[in-house]
Amino acid sequence: MTKNGMRCWRLAECLNSNKMMITIKFNKLILISSLLACSSALAEHGPVPVPEIDCLIEPNMMIELSSSVSGVLETISVDRSDTVKKNQIVATLKSDVEQVRLQASQENLDVSKVEQRRAINLYKDHVITLSEKEQSDHEVAIYKLEVEQALANLELKNIRSPIDGVVADRYLMPGEFIEENPILKLAQLDPLRVEVVAPVTYFGRVKKGMHAQIKTEFGSFENLIAEVVVVDKVIDAASGTFGIRLELQNKDNQVPGGLKCAVRFFDEHEEAEYAKLRSDHSKTPAVITPVITEQSSPDDNENTICRRLGPFKQKAKLEALMNVLENEISAYEIYDDVIKTSESYLVTTDTLASREAAQALAAKMKQAGARDIAIRTQSSGVSISLGVFTNRQSAYKRLAQIKKLGYDCKVVAQPMNKTTYWVEVIANTSEDALSELVTASGMVDTNKLLYQSCSTEILASGSL
Repeated sequence: MTKNGMRCWRLAECLNSNKMMITIKFNKLILISSLLACSSALAEHGPVPVPEIDCLIEPNMMIELSSSVSGVLETISVDRSDTVKKNQIVATLKSDVEQVRLQASQENLDVSKVEQRRAINLYKDHVITLSEKEQSDHEVAIYKLEVEQALANLELKNIRSPIDGVVADRYLMPGEFIEENPILKLAQLDPLRVEVVAPVTYFGRVKKGMHAQIKTEFGSFENLIAEVVVVDKVIDAASGTFGIRLELQNKDNQVPGGLKCAVRFFDEHEEAEYAKLRSDHSKTPAVITPVITEQSSPDDNENTICRRLGPFKQKAKLEALMNVLENEISAYEIYDDVIKTSESYLVTTDTLASREAAQALAAKMKQAGARDIAIRTQSSGVSISLGVFTNRQSAYKRLAQIKKLGYDCKVVAQPMNKTTYWVEVIANTSEDALSELVTASGMVDTNKLLYQSCSTEILASGSL
């Protein structure tokens, strides 16, 4: 490969990493000349294969299932992690009134049919006129519609699942009143969505209909092949990235949603091999395993490893560990991982004009019997807090109590996040030797430490 080709390859690999911390500010003239050299090298040597890119496996749909009518929840037949089928009844509302109306409508219909038969016989005997006979027919038709309406109203009390999926969460219990609040959260896991944020350097190289191998961060899932279904047409100028979505078939919901992963797109040879395998197995349900070719770089070193270590609760302890190991490793990069663990629910008023107005309203609420009131001052303005709850049900109960006192409030969901820290390490040693060095430091609980493979280009690009 020419000198320009080598520079192109390094620049493409550097831009590929969506995690690296860019600390070098490129001179505009140098960047332009490098890009021109890159285009010249690509024309001479062909495109650089797209390397592995981080991705996230998500449910195809997340639905908060509610009811189209208000009422009291009578039964819930499913709980968290249960599998549901499309149109399956998962919950019911109390329907005593609707059942009585259905019985009354059915009784009226039966009586009208008897009257209709009698009117037909009388009309044949020329005892009544055609108009009177048609009136009995009209009454039968009206009562049939009333029965259908009663059946429809009764069906509204049945809450059915709109998808095949699993129950991700359950919000309410039998006996609670339903208005606008959801009952269940459902997740569709077949197929799964694989979301990828790719550097702009690969725009046009990944196209709809291509396939890719998916490697999950956790679990021993093999032969995961996904198909590209969406490639964004708009580039995010701020980050220099664009979005790609793949569809991953997930029969029997074997792969859970929410996993981090790495995606490697097939080259032309692998696409042809995969198409041939699918054609050969079109009449059988056998698992299709294409020939996967490994992508290597010119600087690969069999004695060099890149490992991702974590999670660490304290960044300072992780930095201290890296200081201890600095003579044993070539380079490292620390990054944080923010995970949304749950939500809290704040019962609050709308933003008020001033703090004085908030104090006056809070005094009136206390006189009306409200308790646990606090004034909140934020950048958006001043409001009154009436409680923060980790349980959605409790928040809505509190909301109902405040509304009974004559004050309009709302429930605002707030994410509760958990931050952990990871490090990607380049070392000229084996994973066992690296593990022994970490254990010998005595600074971390090695029983909870995970070792994962990572891409050496992230650190070898010189961005640290």
